Amino acid sequence: MARSVTTVLASIIGKLAPGWALGFRDGILDTVLSSGAERIAEAEAEAEALMVETDPRSAVNLLSDFERVLGPDPCGRDLDPLSLEDRQRLAHQRWTATGGQSIPYMVSVAQKLGVPITIEEFWPSVAGRLRAGQRLRPQGSQFVYRVNIPGLITVVNFRAGASVAGNRLGTFKLSNIECELRRIRPGHTDIVFKYGA
Repeated sequence: MARSVTTVLASIIGKLAPGWALGFRDGILDTVLSSGAERIAEAEAEAEALMVETDPRSAVNLLSDFERVLGPDPCGRDLDPLSLEDRQRLAHQRWTATGGQSIPYMVSVAQKLGVPITIEEFWPSVAGRLRAGQRLRPQGSQFVYRVNIPGLITVVNFRAGASVAGNRLGTFKLSNIECELRRIRPGHTDIVFKYGA
């Protein structure tokens, strides 16, 4: 926490050499020292404010510098008009990305982007281990991950009386997490996405 001008001034006065000439308070010496104490207090306050800017999640003034250093987003998410919070979240995810291709890593990347996901793995059906009621899955199923994304789908349906000619019969908005997960997935796997509950 930055110190006040009075605290800085008291600290400077406490460091003066002992003696009767420098012992008088509220005189010319204190006036001269208080101007220096004001500058020191301002510098400490600015340094403290700068500490908040060192983390992309809380950066406002230096957020554009983080984005400049990171370069263009490989998924093109920085081309969309993003809110300050979305820009901070995206910069933090890209700034702290350590790399990895495991399922826990992909879940953590999505979590940093504010999207809670779960990932399911499938295994091919094998005679002797298959139980009644289980689905039959072909060879190669072990290379498919299903990413479950709850609640990120926005459906807009065409409504008689409310919609007009030229409107779509139905649209929905997909999450921008798809590109990021496809980009970091293991090369021998495929990812499918399931939206909704």
